[in-house]
Amino acid sequence: MGAGGVSTGSKSVLTVNLNRCIQHAVGKGILFQFYLEEIVDLVHKVQLAYNENLKYMQQKGMLPLFDAGYINLSRQYLTIGVNGMVEAAEFLGIEINDNPRYVEFVRQILGLIERYNKKYRTKDVMFNCEMIPAENVGVKHAKWDKRAGYIVKRNCYNSYFYIVEDNSLNIIDKFRLHGRKYIEHLTGGSALHLNLEEHLSKEQYKQLLCVATQEGCNYFTFNIPNTVCNDCGHIDKRNLKECPSCKGRNLDYLTRIIGYMKRVSNFSQPRQEEAERRYYATVSQL
Repeated sequence: MGAGGVSTGSKSVLTVNLNRCIQHAVGKGILFQFYLEEIVDLVHKVQLAYNENLKYMQQKGMLPLFDAGYINLSRQYLTIGVNGMVEAAEFLGIEINDNPRYVEFVRQILGLIERYNKKYRTKDVMFNCEMIPAENVGVKHAKWDKRAGYIVKRNCYNSYFYIVEDNSLNIIDKFRLHGRKYIEHLTGGSALHLNLEEHLSKEQYKQLLCVATQEGCNYFTFNIPNTVCNDCGHIDKRNLKECPSCKGRNLDYLTRIIGYMKRVSNFSQPRQEEAERRYYATVSQL
């Protein structure tokens, strides 16, 4: 659970590990829809308790930023985060691409959360649902689930609606998988970080903006690895194997875990493995 720091952001995020929930339900012979509904209901009640605790702390003068008007308690969302969507679908034998069964699965899960968001909303309490970036928790979920004996195919759960290492999906597919059919119940967003091998031309970027509009993908960015030379400090916006300035090969790469640029060498070990597996599309896939 984490606290937000802006007037209309999230004051608390509780994340549901969908892969664990669904595997647990199936293992117990329970319809996963029923079990997940219990979990979602419980998460909302925990969020409400957390909200009451915040109000108590404010009454005791323990939240000076709230008292100063920088943060409005009634304008902060209580966020229900989701992680392990792809892994849960894989466990159920659902193909991770734009197909009717996967669409129905995503809608069923996120629609359930949205229904409870509306159920528990009041004039003073707002809920939303977000496919969280999971910079750290995606690794933790995989670690905890593996230790508990669940099926875990990778050391870091995906933060997208597609598998990052899947090279069968083209650029259009990824926009579609983050388009209106999949995000209609996500009131807190789900960012598509489109991994590209190289920068595109102005016309190509313009074409992709049109694709995003057509598919209803409203939250995305383009992610191209930048090369950093550890010897001379030169930074190049291309993905290179040799420094163009000093010809050295002691290189590092800048890319996003999810939302911000960072040296790959500074990622956690599981995140470095995930970064290594990522498939970066080429211009030919436009």
